[in-house]
Amino acid sequence: MNSTTPNMDIDPSQSNIIAAMFVALLIFLTILGNSLVCASFSIFPELRTICNYFVVSLSASDILVALVAMPFWCALQITDNRWNFGPELKLFWDCMDILCGTASIMNLMAVSIDRHFAITMPFYYENIMSSKKAIVIIFFVWVYAAVISCLRLVRWPGNEYMDIAAFGSFFCPLAIMIVMYIRIYLVARQQVRRIGRNYTTDVKAAKTIAVVIGVFVACWCPFFIVVMGFAHVPGFKVSNVVLNVIKWLEYLNSCLNPVIYTCLNRGYRRAFKKLFLRFIRFRRQRATSNVSQRTVRLNSDSASLTYFQPEGKSISQRLRNSSLLGECLRTQWADK
Repeated sequence: MNSTTPNMDIDPSQSNIIAAMFVALLIFLTILGNSLVCASFSIFPELRTICNYFVVSLSASDILVALVAMPFWCALQITDNRWNFGPELKLFWDCMDILCGTASIMNLMAVSIDRHFAITMPFYYENIMSSKKAIVIIFFVWVYAAVISCLRLVRWPGNEYMDIAAFGSFFCPLAIMIVMYIRIYLVARQQVRRIGRNYTTDVKAAKTIAVVIGVFVACWCPFFIVVMGFAHVPGFKVSNVVLNVIKWLEYLNSCLNPVIYTCLNRGYRRAFKKLFLRFIRFRRQRATSNVSQRTVRLNSDSASLTYFQPEGKSISQRLRNSSLLGECLRTQWADK
């Protein structure tokens, strides 16, 4: 989808530089937001639910996007979509894009299945799902994503790989998620008043993940539509502006997920607030410690001056004597 013709004559325009700066900002925000999700999960025990295991795995895939895939996109903004890094790095970039995208949607699919069991079978949920089972599922999710990504390295005779990637990474998992959430909605509509408060909490969590999936579809669906267009429509062409917008949407999704958690999930909202307050408290304690160290150092220096001064002579007398000695030496050298 990008030009791979080597061209080392780089003369970026002002718009290219601005676009690259926005990508750099997107990288920073993506790493910051998803790192907060992982840190909150690690620090606060109340967030270590089975559902949040998949959320953390999703955040890990988003961080990987920011660290490995987005920097190449930032460079392409400078070169005006001309690839100057060789075919090997282009293949690496494609594989990492596919790996992270597939891992994201498969984690979301796993979350939808987990919420389906929690809401449709709340009394049997603890027997069906556990932390160990969640870790095993996450392992297979990443193995599946790696397999889809590595298939890109195979030389396919036609556009078969585009079909495999589109259906294996997007359309089939998306269909499963839609079925899961339709069933969740129907069951919740019938039983939410009967079960009580804990059940309502599960429904709210399902709504949060449903919003995440909706944003994911809005960000990724244009990309896969274009992929299918290139695969099956002869002479299919898309302008560079449209391609840039589609790629922006794809990477924007990695930045939006932590924002969605903050706005719609009370547990993460509280955790982010606690982390922020801890950071402010740490900065204040560090500043206070630095001031105390400087005060101790000044007091120590003052004590040293008092300790080493000759007995019976004040500091002002010593300075005056030093001045008289200096005057005598200057007079002696003048006479010579």
